[in-house]
Amino acid sequence: MGLFGKIREVKKGKELFGLGLFDQAIEQFSKAVSKRKDINTCYLLAEAYFNNKDFANTKRVLEEIITLGPREEMIERICELTGMKRIVTDEYYNAFPAFSPDGKKVVFCSIRRDTNGDGVIGRGDNFGIYIIDVEGRNERQVVNDDFQNSFPSFSPDGTKIVYLSRRRDTNGDGKVDLLDNAGIYIKDLDGKGEKCIVSDNYHNKFPSFSPDGDKILFASWRDYNSGIYTIDTDGKNEKQIVSDEYDNTFPSFSPNGQKIVYASWRRDTNADGKIDLRDNSGVYIIDSDGRNEQELVSDRYSNSFPVFSPDGTKIVYLSRRRDTNKDGKIDSLDNSAVYICDTGGKNRKCLVGDKSYNKFPSFSRDGKKILFLSSGKSHRRTPGEGFFGWKGIYTVNVNGRNKRQVVSGKYYGNTNPVFSPAEERILYLAWREGSQRGIYLADPITLPKLQDLKSLIQNNLK
Repeated sequence: MGLFGKIREVKKGKELFGLGLFDQAIEQFSKAVSKRKDINTCYLLAEAYFNNKDFANTKRVLEEIITLGPREEMIERICELTGMKRIVTDEYYNAFPAFSPDGKKVVFCSIRRDTNGDGVIGRGDNFGIYIIDVEGRNERQVVNDDFQNSFPSFSPDGTKIVYLSRRRDTNGDGKVDLLDNAGIYIKDLDGKGEKCIVSDNYHNKFPSFSPDGDKILFASWRDYNSGIYTIDTDGKNEKQIVSDEYDNTFPSFSPNGQKIVYASWRRDTNADGKIDLRDNSGVYIIDSDGRNEQELVSDRYSNSFPVFSPDGTKIVYLSRRRDTNKDGKIDSLDNSAVYICDTGGKNRKCLVGDKSYNKFPSFSRDGKKILFLSSGKSHRRTPGEGFFGWKGIYTVNVNGRNKRQVVSGKYYGNTNPVFSPAEERILYLAWREGSQRGIYLADPITLPKLQDLKSLIQNNLK
């Protein structure tokens, strides 16, 4: 009767869990565990506690599972509950994480004060900019939150950061927020202060250093459309690289600094009588001095987020080609596939199909894998917050094979994944229901060892 009773209790517990009756599911799973403590039933009990937001008991049961010697599949399931290694607390709303060139530090933005005086700390408040060791130690603020700061990134030698900062009510609505123009600033990390190198008279986006660290590449709206520009890091010698006759966005340098790739909107592809961001975009490449522009990918489809491979021979990008949500039109609500081509626009290949929602493609440091965010697996219970609440983090080989889930989207929302430039690590933002956004690290190849898994259980489930 004991074994058959346990089978009945597990079956009943699963039914109650599926109905969201977690208290009752816990009761059934607890009875089953009391008769025989096996790994799978213990996990069902831990998962029920987790869904019931009883993290103390979730930790207790998961720690019992560790003593039973879980194998890889169970370690993956435990990580669905714990998340990976958290280096910045989810007590705050963090955003825009980026590695230093040596992979030893992370720069990011964080909201930690009620800067707009509405009595709560939320997304309407200002971001300060912080730096922390990649292991989660020695955090320090490098740009205060008196202003609205965003999109920081390191210089190639790691001594400076470039970022956007909104400091004036440029749209005249009586407040300074993310709808105002941002100036582009550079700050030395040795404490020598900051310098505005591009005025907030314009709407500026996507600042990044050239590979030699001498210039800043950015997009800027100075009339109706956006051109692409470079400027010396001292704020001199600004040069328009791509005309603002059309809208151009997502610019990035090739690894040797000789080329720039970007997306551009140049035709009225939706036949509404105007050319704007609702039309399809092509992918273009141009010499960094503004010569020899070439279309790599036609605007027959909508293409975006082009990025060079580490050796500069390939481009990965998103391409939206079908009405995947069946609403009768192809637009930003449809899924994009992940494509790759060489820098001559040839040898085009679809790596990840558009059956899933995909975003943020980038290369691994050796150029052999593509990292991306995707709704590659469907889960019943997931956190909300728009698209990203249902997304996991994946890698795929550049030949389109061996797609692998690195971070599950079952119980955590995930976004902004990026490979370390120095080692096999992935940096990303994640949150679970009821938390803000923390910053996490994951190994794209190896699952946590049991001792590391203990640390995830103890540190993440609070």
